[in-house]
Amino acid sequence: MSASSTLVRVLIGCAVSTACSPAGTDASTKNPNGAASTGGSASATGGGGSGPDSVAGTSSGGSGAGQSAGGGGVGGLASGGTTTGGGAGTANGGVASPCGTGSIFCTDFEAPAIPAAAVYFPAYQRATQTFVALDTAVFHGGKQALKVTGTDSSQMLAVTVPSKFWGRVYLRSDTDIQEGHDTYIAAGTGAGDPNDGTYIRVGEHECQLELNRSTDDKELLSNGGQYMCSGGVKLLKDTWYCLEFYYDGPGKETRIFVDGAEVLALHTTDWGPYEYKVFKFGYEKYGGSPKTLWYDDLAIAAEQVHCL
Repeated sequence: MSASSTLVRVLIGCAVSTACSPAGTDASTKNPNGAASTGGSASATGGGGSGPDSVAGTSSGGSGAGQSAGGGGVGGLASGGTTTGGGAGTANGGVASPCGTGSIFCTDFEAPAIPAAAVYFPAYQRATQTFVALDTAVFHGGKQALKVTGTDSSQMLAVTVPSKFWGRVYLRSDTDIQEGHDTYIAAGTGAGDPNDGTYIRVGEHECQLELNRSTDDKELLSNGGQYMCSGGVKLLKDTWYCLEFYYDGPGKETRIFVDGAEVLALHTTDWGPYEYKVFKFGYEKYGGSPKTLWYDDLAIAAEQVHCL
């Protein structure tokens, strides 16, 4: 969630996808789109924490049984379980757990406040920002989620990561995926401000999911590269999606999964090398329209985390 005029780069592109848990349906994950795509890359540090709201080896909080707004929910965050996988080439099978193996950062947003380790950017807005807050009306699991009221600039939270990491987050929007270019999540080499360092960003463009590099606007579209609103992975409004990501900065690799299916068109093996320092999530607008997004059940770990 952040803002800057130099970030306003309007590109042209296109997309298509299926839903995870529309309002009134079970929130268990499903395989969208049939996924065919390639592309991306990032990183992180730490290890050890196992409970929600944990940071690199420490854990606290947790969540009881809950339901997603308008639907059946996932029964809260279960304890126990292990993740499988880890490096590039690992299949997306395995057992999900709330925080994964080698936890770096983990939160279900059930605590009274946003985790202190998740820092708002851009820094100049931090003291007075009202764009990012906890919401009890819409959530995926438990009783709360993070609500991001996106504007014409950038509103994002950043957590410290190593240069190589896996992650999972549940994402929902009040609009269908847009034609204009905007970012949901990113891994960066800077301290967190929008123009500090290189960011490998996952977001929307040409009505589909895309991967983009901030420094030169290099982009991969999930429909394979056709700049039109046709094909690709489409995220529909008022629907929770499980977004998984793998950033390997030194290895130049990025992988993206939606509801357990890898988007092969967003798989990169030659973007880098990078030494990532932060992972950001929220909303950063370049060419689309303002929108509201919700994030829930976020986990960043050394190994693949998997959808709950």
